[in-house]
Amino acid sequence: MALDIFKKSWLDLKGDFWGTLGRRQDGRALWLLGGGLALFLELFSWAFFQTFLRLNPCELCVYIRFSMIGIFAGAMIGALNPRNIFLKLAAYITVWWWIIQGLIWDIRLETENLRAAADPGFISLCRPADLRFPFGLKLDEWLPAHFQPLAACGQDSAWSLLGLNMSEWLFPVYGGFAVAVSLMFISWLLQLSRARQAAVGKGNAENRSGSKDRRCLRG
Repeated sequence: MALDIFKKSWLDLKGDFWGTLGRRQDGRALWLLGGGLALFLELFSWAFFQTFLRLNPCELCVYIRFSMIGIFAGAMIGALNPRNIFLKLAAYITVWWWIIQGLIWDIRLETENLRAAADPGFISLCRPADLRFPFGLKLDEWLPAHFQPLAACGQDSAWSLLGLNMSEWLFPVYGGFAVAVSLMFISWLLQLSRARQAAVGKGNAENRSGSKDRRCLRG
């Protein structure tokens, strides 16, 4: 059954990519899927890297985790009522803001990693004592298991997969989120444009019909 649903969705996208995507982003499924993925990544980083591999997070690491929670929150705003234009706009803005902010933090983290790799005596300026979450949130006190930094930045080389460390893997992650949200947003704009054109066309047709009826009455 799941395979049939996937095949139907794929055929719909092939037949009318923008129209199908526009209809999909009008439903909850895409928003829940994206938000669920962001939440999974945050929980996975805590469960696998921190708890299982014993790789303690740094200041920038917990900021990046927070960005995933932000993406999740934005997606949940969209899932509340995907047909409400104000909620949807708030969802897109929120998700985009956290993607950009998370990418900025990831670039800073990768810079720290490169500096640490180039200089064995490198001392990171990123320290747990300097922790400042956006909006003054005390996440390190409320959820210390997830958001309390326990290490200095520049230690991502302790783990790698296919030659990439954690911060490097996050570039395609944020890139994937950015591409997906961009496509959804464009499909929404096209959908609004088509709806407006249809409304204008309907209005013009009604005006022509009304004019014709008036001429008939005069005749």
